[in-house]
Amino acid sequence: MRVVYTSYIALCRKYKDFIALLSNNLKSHVKVFYNSTASGHLISDIAHPANEFLIDDVVINAVSDLDRIKGYHIVRDPNRFKHAAYIGFWWQRSKPLASKIYNYSVPSSGSKSSFSRYIDLGRSLNEIFISDFMLTMIQMRFTEVVCAEQNNTLPYAALKDSLCYFLKYRPYTAQELELFLKGFATCPAPQK
Repeated sequence: MRVVYTSYIALCRKYKDFIALLSNNLKSHVKVFYNSTASGHLISDIAHPANEFLIDDVVINAVSDLDRIKGYHIVRDPNRFKHAAYIGFWWQRSKPLASKIYNYSVPSSGSKSSFSRYIDLGRSLNEIFISDFMLTMIQMRFTEVVCAEQNNTLPYAALKDSLCYFLKYRPYTAQELELFLKGFATCPAPQK
């Protein structure tokens, strides 16, 4: 699927500034995520700190693919959907966030009622994080409602849930993920 570089030196020279910017952006977002809460649990209690080497690898693999695509498509610069899709695709392949949950016991700070959410959170750390990051990359904001002028509105939470579900349970390529993300920016045809 991607170009085999014997060394990433040429690629890193060609896209030095872009790779550094994107890598630092991902790392800063994952640090904020690591210190946040989800379903009443502190992420840092559930996950190890993200593996920064794997984050750099995600960026280099995505840039490698995007560079390869530019070689045979009439595209000067890939759009935000393509960038987000390739970052998301490689994030899901690398999974830089690792769960601290090693067994099915109830956490000492939680109750049995939150047990299933706790376990699901441990399984879904990468999907939850990268969903938010990709929606940020395609410029979908937390307060945004798609198609607000129509009866069929899609609040941000519904978009994020759909994307998390897609990432967790569907086999996909980066191109299919790009199409899925582009669908968020469209409105259904008005009903007559």
